Amino acid sequence: METLVAERQSEIAPERIEEKIHALDWRDLQLWGIGFVVLVVLAGGFMALVMPQMLGHISAVVARQESIAQLIFGLTALLILLNVYLFQQRLVLLRTRRELIVQLQTAERTARTDALTGIFNRRYMEEALAREVARTERHHGKLSVMLADVDGFKNFNTRFGHLTGDRVLVDVATLLQKNFRAADLVTRYGGDEFLVIMPDTDLAQAEIAVHRLRWWLERLNSSEQREYELALSCGVAAYKPGTTAQDVIKAADAELYAQKARRGEALPQ
Repeated sequence: METLVAERQSEIAPERIEEKIHALDWRDLQLWGIGFVVLVVLAGGFMALVMPQMLGHISAVVARQESIAQLIFGLTALLILLNVYLFQQRLVLLRTRRELIVQLQTAERTARTDALTGIFNRRYMEEALAREVARTERHHGKLSVMLADVDGFKNFNTRFGHLTGDRVLVDVATLLQKNFRAADLVTRYGGDEFLVIMPDTDLAQAEIAVHRLRWWLERLNSSEQREYELALSCGVAAYKPGTTAQDVIKAADAELYAQKARRGEALPQ
């Protein structure tokens, strides 16, 4: 299974797609070249029929044909076959281009999403947060982030197995997407940590979102029969003018661990 996944990823790798695009461009040029050469031959044949006095040696060849009509029929048939062939090849090129577009879109999604949870990964988060910081500075707007991790996650894999640990991460990602606005960017920061970018949001509004998240979490724990309870620690920070994206992440991280220190980290039960 892992081998098949690796082969599939190599097929949609940007380098591989670039090679296919170059090959496609070369094939397109070949078709144009074939069409040009055949059209030159056809033009010479028709000129031999229309202006034999200008092309004496060609007219001599034509004169030896059983019928001028046969030559005209042959040239016409060649022209039709050429157009059919070129049309079919153009369809192949168009289909291949569409497939490459799909592969490029897949490669883009793969590069920016987390394979397990399906949400944005850290690489994309860093790019998006840098853009939001620049936009906030430019328009003197508001920006907050929330950093959250799963309480006692290290014990999940030990007590319940890696499959349960993976399911917990997927559940958290789903919960975060349900809780936050469509404009907010939910990302997997790494391991059991998740970071949410909240544009046009001040600290008070961000804290309201965290309270709503805790309500959703309590509802999830009470509605599903599981051998453990899911708990999150969340740190919220607002961007301050003149600071960097890393500064706001560090502030959220500091708040997260201060929260853990105040109430202790909840372990799975």
